[in-house]
This record gives sequence, structure tokens and C-alpha cells, in this order.
Amino acid sequence: MRKRIMLVAVLACAAAICIIAGSLFFMDRGVRAIDAADYMEITAELEAGSELNVLPDSSEGVPGMKLVADNSDLSLYFNADTTEVAVMDKRHGKVWYSNPSNRSGDTLASAFEKEVLSSQLTVLFRDSVGTLDTFTNFARSISNKQFTAESIENGIRITYTIGDMSLGIDALPKYISKARLDEKVLSKLDESVARYVSTRYYPREGNPEVLERLDEQVSKQLVLNKMIAAFAKAGYAEADLAFDNEENGSGSAGGSSRPNFVIPLEYRLEGGSLVASIPVGHVKESEGYQIRSIEMLNFFGAADASDEGYIFVPDGSGSLIHLNNGKVKEEQYVQRVYGFDPNDNSWRRGQVSESARMPVFGIKAGNAAWFAVIEEGDGIASIAADISGKKNSFNYVYSSYTLRGEDELELYTGSKIQEIQLLNDEIYKGDIQVRYSFLAGDKADYSGMAELYRDRLVAEKALEPLNEGEDIPFYLDIAGAVDKQKSMLGVPYSSVISMTTFKQASQIAEQMKQDGIGRLLMRYSGWFGKGVNHKSPVKLKTDSVLGSKSEFIQLSQQLKQSGGALFPDVAFQQIYHNDGGFTPSSDAARFVTREEAELYPYNRALNRMDMSLGSYYLLSPAKLPFYVDTFMERYESFGMEGVSLRDLGSSLSADYRDDRVIQRETAKQIVVEQLSKLDEGMDETMISGGNAYAWPFADHLINVPTSSSGFIITDEEVPFYEMVVHGYMDYTGTAVNLSDEQDVKQQLLRSIELGSAPHFSWTYEPSSTLKYTHFDAMFSTSYKDWYDQAVSMYKEANDVLSEVRNERMVKHVRHQEGVVEMLYSNGKSIIVNYTDQAVNVGGNTVEAQHYWIGGERS
Repeated sequence: MRKRIMLVAVLACAAAICIIAGSLFFMDRGVRAIDAADYMEITAELEAGSELNVLPDSSEGVPGMKLVADNSDLSLYFNADTTEVAVMDKRHGKVWYSNPSNRSGDTLASAFEKEVLSSQLTVLFRDSVGTLDTFTNFARSISNKQFTAESIENGIRITYTIGDMSLGIDALPKYISKARLDEKVLSKLDESVARYVSTRYYPREGNPEVLERLDEQVSKQLVLNKMIAAFAKAGYAEADLAFDNEENGSGSAGGSSRPNFVIPLEYRLEGGSLVASIPVGHVKESEGYQIRSIEMLNFFGAADASDEGYIFVPDGSGSLIHLNNGKVKEEQYVQRVYGFDPNDNSWRRGQVSESARMPVFGIKAGNAAWFAVIEEGDGIASIAADISGKKNSFNYVYSSYTLRGEDELELYTGSKIQEIQLLNDEIYKGDIQVRYSFLAGDKADYSGMAELYRDRLVAEKALEPLNEGEDIPFYLDIAGAVDKQKSMLGVPYSSVISMTTFKQASQIAEQMKQDGIGRLLMRYSGWFGKGVNHKSPVKLKTDSVLGSKSEFIQLSQQLKQSGGALFPDVAFQQIYHNDGGFTPSSDAARFVTREEAELYPYNRALNRMDMSLGSYYLLSPAKLPFYVDTFMERYESFGMEGVSLRDLGSSLSADYRDDRVIQRETAKQIVVEQLSKLDEGMDETMISGGNAYAWPFADHLINVPTSSSGFIITDEEVPFYEMVVHGYMDYTGTAVNLSDEQDVKQQLLRSIELGSAPHFSWTYEPSSTLKYTHFDAMFSTSYKDWYDQAVSMYKEANDVLSEVRNERMVKHVRHQEGVVEMLYSNGKSIIVNYTDQAVNVGGNTVEAQHYWIGGERS
């Protein structure tokens, strides 16, 4: 009996252990992941090339170059010695060069800088111990004739071998038989040289008939040079080396041990554009060396010191760097497209700036301009620009591409800290593609660039025109519940408090309706999952401190009946609670260091992460479809017609998990698919931030950039972003009451200039309630403090902007500092005077801190 009881107990324990182990196993697997390979745009097979075909040229052509492609708008020329190309715009008689045609006469540039000016590619790479190095294709390929050129449809492909292709020590056999060394080498040399060679080989242990190279001596450069010269004098050829390596099992010892890379660069003419591309899937790296990034066409269309104009960069709403502006001591402009990657294990921020939300850049020089759009690889792209007078005499802007993730690993050895630079092993395998278009005359400015970009997006159905006849929206952020630390008997605990209940939000909406604001678009944050920083969006239960689900639904119906809408807000990519719907070990992204991507908010005073502010995890992009699908399924029961997406249109993060590396470009493809699903499933979507890839799926954009970062090297901010999207979707910037600019009059003028609707962020409870929470940045949100100003601002803005809401912005002009004009496609013109003095523009007086409306509706 006792044995039976013990047996039962043992079996019960075993069963319990199995159940627990099984539960832990399945918990560790987390939620369902997609196959990231399905979203990777891997380079297809290269188009078959043919022998370079030089076309007959009836024009004067480009001196020193041959015509290799031609259409009705453009001609493409190629220099077979330098591999530079030139594009002749036959419509305007302008030639644009891949490299400055007058670079040889640059008295400022050093010999090294002239090599850089002559390059089309710059490769940054690391060796096996993490040392960073840089190769340009001029110094390491073109000057050594290590390239081939071939014709492709409507263009040319140049394949560069960048690096030292000499074999070095491996030009000599590692192992060779005594007989072969005597026959092939020693017998053909004089006695002293033969003796010199023979003493650098010694019998191999265990097989004295085979000799081994004495690398300790031969690796010295002087010895190596003598040995290679001796073997060459003896007539020892590549076939002999291959035979000896094969006979003695040296394997790949004859391969180069030096860094070298094979990179194809293609140019094609497509209508009025030049398309430059790198099929990265066909890039080759020598063993032990990994490419970190590639810079492409750094000096395409560069402007020299005599040119007048500017560089356009996508900093925030848009920014101009005046040519030759003399700021030679300032750092160059560099920004990642779509903002920095949150998957960065760095405690300190490099800079606080607006994001570059568009993959575009360009140059205006005199009465001509070019404009570039990054069409593929934009998720891994950065844009850089600089002026003349630093390293050379040219102004230039270009794109670069991060092919691998990079991070620092700190190793602690006693009291010392050693930092090792790490690259993830898997390289980006898609294409890089940039489209260069050309403008002239009155279209050769940033307004013309915006028009060109917008028209292309409209043709691609990425932008759809707005309906006519509606008021502009009033965008209102409502903060519902937030988490707050409390204590009982000295014991701290986390609680959820209400800042605005559903009924209180209803009261605000009713009050605004009574005051004539019907088109109220309410973005409600913190409605489920423990407040604004909510749980993973898989269990959608309204927070009880706010009211019931039925009250939430009634709020939505109330807004709809008055002409507005409710947009409950949800975040997908940042997970603030480690609950049953999220398992960090499997569902979180990983840093390059393989750690889980757990981050902390930045302390604004210290500009570094602050652990006291709580942590959050970055969701792996591979898990994003599961959360979106689950959210949509559960959200359906609320009967909502709109949704606000907090982070899908503003942030892109990679995942460097060993068995599932997802680069930012792949993450972009995954996010775009989720945006498409949400757009199809909802009547209206509101997207925060507004990266360009999100535009096709947005009905409303909030928190769009309305200014630039103000980098010292830049000179002027322009509303390029607004000029592209105006007339195709409603949009607004950051909340007026949380802006750095607290002058509501100035905010109104800015809204009128940019065509953006008013936006406020409110709570029903006083802002002081947020003291000692993670939301103390919401320092001025009590709606009663702002209500009258907000209503007044909206009514005035609506009177002006409703007339042009669905019109295109066709021209932006800065008449003088603080005085700007926006012209619309219906003939309307709005002049805004930010200054303290009345000004006269074109015979029209614009009062101080006011605006003037002119033109006739066409």
C-alpha cells in the first residue's frame, strides 16, 4: 500500500512538472510570429547585360563622355575612364554630373578629397575585431581599373571591385612539395635568390617531402616583396598556385585575405528621371569584412562656390541650406529617414530634433534644380548635406544606407570597461533605388519640388483628393486614465486615476457644439488597459474609472451626430506592461547585443534614459500582425468607425534576434501591411507623426512637423510637408497648449500659413493631478483654462482655411523675414505677417501680426 501511495505521488509530481514545463515552454514562445522572409524585398536576378553599346549622338554631347542611353527628355552619358555619368536634360539644355566636372581645379580640396570628389560610392565596413574603415570606389577601384561596364535596358551597369585584389602572402603556396619547388622555382633562379627562397620553406611535420611556408618571416613586407618577385621571375603562374593548393589541401588559401567588395551600380532613364540603384543582393564581401553602410552619389548635381540657391533637406516640415552660407565650422546635416531607430541600446540621445518624415532631398542652383526621391531602401536610409568651404568647394546632398545594425558591447575586466563595436551578421538584401528628377525656370524651387513629389504620389494613388464643402476639423486630444503611484501605510502601489471620464468628455463635446464647433475630432487616449501607457492591445476592456463601455459608445454616437467623430487611440509598437498578452523573451525585439529591447523614457533635463520613469519593450515587427489582427477582432464589438494609431506612422524599429533578423526596411513593409488592414477595416484612420509610407492609409494626420529642427547649418524652414499633403488629407501639428510657443496669436498665424487645423490636448481634471506621474509634461491641459481661446482660434482659422481646405498649395514665397505668402490652386492667396510692423506686399498692406487674403476663386 505504501509503495502504491509513493508511486502515485511520484507520478503526480512528474505530471505537475510536465504541466509547468509545458506552460513555460509555450509561454516562452509568445504569440504567433509571421515569417519575416515573406516581407523582405530580396533583389531579383540581375537583368542580363551586354557589351557596352555607345549610341550615335547627333548633339554636341558632353565632352569626354559617350552617349549610352537616350529618350525624348534625357540623354545619359558615360566616361569609360572615370565611370562618372552625366544627364543632359534636353527640355532645358542643362547637364547634371554625378561628380563635379571642375573638381580638378578645386584649390581647397586635398589630394585625398579630390579622390572623394571623383567617387560614386563610399563603403564603410568593419573587420573581424570591429575596426571601422572606409573605402571610396575611386581610390580602391576606378584608379586600379577594377570595374566593368555593360549596357542594360535604357541604361548602364558598372560593377566595381572595391579593395586590394592582390593576393599578398597568399600569392605564394602555403604548402608545396620539394620536387615542385625545385622544378618550378629554385631551378630557374640564380643561386643566391634560390637560397633566399628555400630558407623560407621548411619540411612539414609528419611529411618532410612537403614544405610549409614560414609565415613569421614571409609576412614581413620586404621579405614578401622579394619572395613574390622571385616566384614571378621563375615564371610561377596562377595555374601553378592552384595546382599546389589543390595537391596539398590548402583550400582557399589562394584567396585574398584583404578587404574587397563587389558592388554593382545601375543607372536607367525613365521618362524625365534618372533612376540610380544598387541591387544589394548581388553585393559581395571578402571573408572577415562586413559592410556597415554605403554612401551613394555624394556629389551628384553638386553646386560650386559661384552658384546661388540652396540645398533642400527633409528636416521636419522642410529646411533649406543656402549655398555657400559660410558656416564652415558647423557640423554637416545628417538625419535618418523616418527618425532614429528606437532599437538602439544607447542611454544617451545624440540630438533632440524633428524627424525627417519624407525620403526626399534636392538642390536648386541658379534657374535649375534637381529633386530626389528614395524609392527603395528608404527604411534604412539617411540623408546628409554640407556646404562649400570645408573640405572642398562644393555644396552637396546625398543618401546613405545602413546595411547592418550596429551596437556597442561593454566588457568589464576588473576596473576597466572595454567597448566593442558589433554588427549583426545578416546584411540587407533588397534594392537601393533613388529617382532624380529635374526642374527649370519658375519650377526650379522647393515649391516645384513639392509639386513634382505630390503629382507622382497622386499618380500612384497614394494621395486622394478631399471632398469639397466641409469645415476644417478641430482636433482634440483627450487624456482618459493614467497610472499613478500611490501608497498605503507606506507601501507603494500602482493605481489608475481618471483625468477625463467618458461623461466628462461628452460634456466638453456638447459645450463645443453649443459654441458652433460641430466638426470635433476627438482622439481619446487611455481608454483601456490601465491608461495612456496601456497593456498589449489584445484585451479591450474600458478602464472602470472612466465609466462603462456603453458610455464610451454613446460618446462616439454623440460626436457623429454633431458632425464629428471619436478616434480611440492605440499603440502597437511599445508595450508598457508585461502581462499575459506579451512575453518579452519571445515577443520583444532584440538589440544587436541580443538583449531584449527594454527601454526607458528620456529625462529631458539629462537627455538620457531614466529608469525612474518606468520601462517599456519594443515589440518585434514579426509579432505586429498578431496584435493588429487581435485588436481589430476585439475592437469590432465597440462599433467604432474610427481609430487613432499612435506609433504605426511615426516609428520604425528593427529586430536583431539571431534566428529572425528584421531590418528597418522589412519592418516598414510589415507596418505598411498592418496600416492597409486597419484602413480597410475602419471608416476613418487618424495617424500620428505621419511618415510618408503612412499617407495612403490616413484620413487625418496629427502631430505632423510644422517646423524644422533649427540645425545651425540650416538657414530657413519651409512648409514642404504641408505643400505635398494639403488638399488630400486633413492634418494638424502638435497641440497648441503643449507647444513651445505659448502665444496663441502666433499659433493662429502659423496655422493659417501652413493650412493646418487647430489642435488642443485637454483633460477635465486640473493638470496638477498629473504631478508625480510619468505625464508631468502635460503641464497645461485643463480644458477650462484654454476653452475660450481655443474656440476663438478655431472660428478664425476656419473662416480663412475652409475656403482652401481641398485646394493644392502651389507656391510658397518668403517676401522678407517674418512675411510669407501661400498661393493655392483656386487662385486664393494668403499673406501672413508675423512681425510687429505693418508691411506692404504687392501694393497690399498687411497689418502687424495679421494676415491678408486675396485672389479670386477660379
